[in-house]
Amino acid sequence: MTLACTVMLSLFVGAGAAADFPAIELEPTSNAALDGVLRSALNIPELKRAAETDGSTQAQGWRPAAEAERHRLEELMRGQGYLEARIDMSDVAAGTASPGKVVFKPKAGVLYRVGMVEVDGLDGIAADAVRDDISRQMMGTAGEPARGDLLATLEDEVLWRLRSASYPFVRVTDRVMMPIPGQALAIVRIVVDPGVSAKFGSVTYAGLTGVKAQDLSRLQPFKQGDPYDPEVLDRFREALLAHPSVNAVRLRLPDAVDGNGQLQLRAEFEEQQPNSDETTGKYRTGLVAAVSAIAVLAIRQVSVASLRPGRSPWPLWLEVVPVLLLAAAFFLIAQRLMLLAFPG
Repeated sequence: MTLACTVMLSLFVGAGAAADFPAIELEPTSNAALDGVLRSALNIPELKRAAETDGSTQAQGWRPAAEAERHRLEELMRGQGYLEARIDMSDVAAGTASPGKVVFKPKAGVLYRVGMVEVDGLDGIAADAVRDDISRQMMGTAGEPARGDLLATLEDEVLWRLRSASYPFVRVTDRVMMPIPGQALAIVRIVVDPGVSAKFGSVTYAGLTGVKAQDLSRLQPFKQGDPYDPEVLDRFREALLAHPSVNAVRLRLPDAVDGNGQLQLRAEFEEQQPNSDETTGKYRTGLVAAVSAIAVLAIRQVSVASLRPGRSPWPLWLEVVPVLLLAAAFFLIAQRLMLLAFPG
């Protein structure tokens, strides 16, 4: 009995010690903005949960989770342009179960700026104008802090320009920032794979019930065989959405060009469903028109039948108008009934 109690007590004590995580204090740097970024990124509750749920962390104590957090904050600082940043951790005696506080000491170092941007993989691009446009855009970033978000923006610029130059499958295969020795400048290197040049192919329309594909094909701002351009494709999408019978449309690109170097597009539609109240109102309008035409025709027939012999007949226009009105009314009501029966 005593042995069992001792084992249970040791389990509870061990679990409590594993869950206990030291407080992490960040020493300030000389950059207030960087300090704010680090403080907002430090996630103590997540570290505590990791220490409680990860079996390996429980076995090794608090140190692995703290080291992982230190490395994460170091990468964050490098992403802010401090490419040689590091964070030291206060000394804690080996074997310490759980110190009350651990101090992180950030060393930002020099803020690096962009000295040069290299884009590799453009040798297969036929148009010199595209390469020159990309080079001008990259040169405009010289002197900017070598931040991670700047690198992402440069990648987006390269991808957009190549897609606009009819390379829809372009992708970035590598990116790196390399400090220039002896200078607070970095070389930004982006490697791209342009893929193949593409042209517009035919468009297949799917999901249509009441709208004819011939009517929508007239909205295409391109012809089959024209160079692919994402802006032209966006204009086509906007034109389709502006159609009164279209509720939603999705333009799907294939994963590759066909044997003729063309992209066979597929347009998937969701049409607008007619408003039942509006349709019912128009149906009632047509019914009123039909009843009115019948009443006019009946009055006319009664009037003609009551004419005394020798009286002149009604004018011709008065003979024709009721018949035309009656025919139009019956056509209108038949059309509304068809809409109610087949709303698509």
